[in-house]
Amino acid sequence: MPRLDIHTHLAGIGSEGSGCAVSSRMRRTLTYHGMRRLTGVHRPEARGREDAAYVEVLARTVDEARELDYACVFAMDGVYDAHGELVRDQSHLIVPNAHAMAACRAHRKLLPVISVNPDRKDAVEELERWGPSAVALKWLGPLQKFQLDAVRHAKVIAAIKELDLVVIAHTGCEHTFPGMDQRLGNPALYEPLLKKGIPVVFSHCGTGTFLHPGYDYTHEFIRMLDLYDHAYGDTSAFCTLVRFKRVRQFRVEKYVGRLVHGSDFPIPGLSVYFLPDLGFNRVVQLQGIRNPLDRDVLTKRAMGLPDSTLTAAGRILESGLARWQRSRQA
Repeated sequence: MPRLDIHTHLAGIGSEGSGCAVSSRMRRTLTYHGMRRLTGVHRPEARGREDAAYVEVLARTVDEARELDYACVFAMDGVYDAHGELVRDQSHLIVPNAHAMAACRAHRKLLPVISVNPDRKDAVEELERWGPSAVALKWLGPLQKFQLDAVRHAKVIAAIKELDLVVIAHTGCEHTFPGMDQRLGNPALYEPLLKKGIPVVFSHCGTGTFLHPGYDYTHEFIRMLDLYDHAYGDTSAFCTLVRFKRVRQFRVEKYVGRLVHGSDFPIPGLSVYFLPDLGFNRVVQLQGIRNPLDRDVLTKRAMGLPDSTLTAAGRILESGLARWQRSRQA
């Protein structure tokens, strides 16, 4: 099986007609300016082509990673009102499916994960347009402000099932964007998919953070694992300040095969949080690894997460990977 990073983000501001967008509220945050500097899109040579420059940074980082073969990259749909219309001022990040597909067609190690908010009025049509080429479907409920409903979203769920799409759903706290509805990070909200036999990868394993006490859904994530053998979790952001303690929680053997590797790029993962476990010399060695994707993998490996997390996604996404290969060859 190929070694996959199942959780990396595309982003953009709409340069060169990419269709990407960042809300005015998001542009005022420290996170926005920090990510621009971290990825280098603030530099003069990237001016006017920021979105293409970001794709190049992500693609080059994946190409140069020794511990990975491919990375799944996320499109990101926006927020929709009761009539199914896009609400731009509440959509803090928009990355169109067309932009994600174009990025992946240009860079062979990037795998497209589409995003379709089930509240949009043309959700089924959007799924049918992009689903036949996609590796998976990404939802980020606290950001996209929807709550899946088995009745109201029955046609959307049926389309996901028909297209044989795996859903990668954010769970737990979301602190990157402003104004999040944290209650929408509960893994139990996606049980209608699991009941239909649709595989779900719960990003962050439902974990909470000290930034939003009271919204730790780890117990619900574990309950989903116990109830459904097609429920999974990813380890994205497990090497960050807000979630580093979770590595210890999910390194036990009972979760082997149910956890998949994710980095949450461009959010930086660091090894310094594990100084008591790894010691000074090992932390210095890990921090010296320039490629952030390799550093994330090797830090988790040093902390006891098995290499099965790197290959598990290839099995879970097998049909999606085959779809994408056929699409590329067409």
